[in-house]
Amino acid sequence: MSYKINKRVAIVTGSGRGIGLEVATELAEKDYQVVITSPDPIKAKEVSGKLQDQGLDAVFHKLDVVSDEDILSLRKFVLDKFGRIDVLVNNAGVMFDLGRSKVEGLIRERFKSIPKKRDYGEGLGVFGVDLEIVRATLEINTLGPLRMCQVFVPLMMRSGYGRVVNVSSSLGQLNDMTDEDKVPAYQLSKTALNAVTRMFADAASGRNVLINSVCPGWTRTDIGGNDAPQSLAQAAKTIVWLATLPNKGPTGGFFKDKKSISW
Repeated sequence: MSYKINKRVAIVTGSGRGIGLEVATELAEKDYQVVITSPDPIKAKEVSGKLQDQGLDAVFHKLDVVSDEDILSLRKFVLDKFGRIDVLVNNAGVMFDLGRSKVEGLIRERFKSIPKKRDYGEGLGVFGVDLEIVRATLEINTLGPLRMCQVFVPLMMRSGYGRVVNVSSSLGQLNDMTDEDKVPAYQLSKTALNAVTRMFADAASGRNVLINSVCPGWTRTDIGGNDAPQSLAQAAKTIVWLATLPNKGPTGGFFKDKKSISW
């Protein structure tokens, strides 16, 4: 049964675990209606159920960001159920360079093997990276958010309110770009994601739709590894801040620890 609500509605991609789940939980605690998404609908349902048990407003929907069908299905679901979309956090991401992410959805059919788990600096680097790894990484980390913005930002512009947060990385900063970390596919995808942020921020200018990139920092996740110094709560801090910006807040920027950083 569909219904409309007055509270803000937030979609967080890749929110079945890690930073995405932390962001979704914190937004729900701020009285947002959150939509938990994951390529694994069983996982998404389980996570949303746990949030509901805590008295938080959460629902789930399957979303593989490389699937147009999934994205359009999510759009219909959110509009039918809530009649609005206010916040989009493009968090879903992979790092195939070091073998730190699972291959899911359509990528599994195209890309049969990823490197064994390595540490930073132990990858093949830009001379040796397999172009299939680059293509797969770009499809999830860059083209997924681009398509999500194409579908959801116009709805925000129509309503006169929207907040979009693209979860990027300082590894995508051009001013300090090197090959030392040996994750070229990941770096390229985050640099391109920052370009997506800039273009959509310009296209939505003047409509109270604020679109920004964020570097959450090196965090203990499947990608960051267990040795990362930062907790999920620390990583989520700036993301949640950008997702809840007041009117006339910054747009088209790149932030870390709530401070602007260079591209």
